[in-house]
Amino acid sequence: MKTFILVFFISAVLSACSFNQTENSRKNAEVSEINIKLSLAYLTQAHDALRAKQKLLLAQQQAPDDPAVWYVTGYFLETIGELFAAERAYLHAIKLAPKRGAAHNNYGVFLCKHGRYTQSIQQFLLAVNDPDYLAVTSAYKNAAQCALKIPDSVLANKYFQLAGAINSNI
Repeated sequence: MKTFILVFFISAVLSACSFNQTENSRKNAEVSEINIKLSLAYLTQAHDALRAKQKLLLAQQQAPDDPAVWYVTGYFLETIGELFAAERAYLHAIKLAPKRGAAHNNYGVFLCKHGRYTQSIQQFLLAVNDPDYLAVTSAYKNAAQCALKIPDSVLANKYFQLAGAINSNI
């Protein structure tokens, strides 16, 4: 009987700990999302890279497994000229969520900006394969824009048509 009570007590404590961890994880994710948004605002609107970096570091501590933290970190690092570190951050986001369209689209934009057109198009196509990704039209348009830089107008036209087909179905 004492063993049963002890096992019951330990399970109850572990369940409570698990609930608290889940609750804490949810709160950390929410706070992390706020810090990500603040970081982007500091970077793009206030042009304050120091505050943007501080908010990103907080977000990384709060939700280190959130791919959004890492692709925004990639964008930040790209903006301040740290291209090698930016690419690592984008790739880390993909590692955390290999099927997430946003992670692939953001990395594709990075690759296209830096002349790696074929690789970028591959990333855009991975983005459109995510059934939960809402910005499929943007990914196709990004692929088309990048194809124009190759230059490959036939491929660009194909992706513009795919983007248009999605818009006409909405």
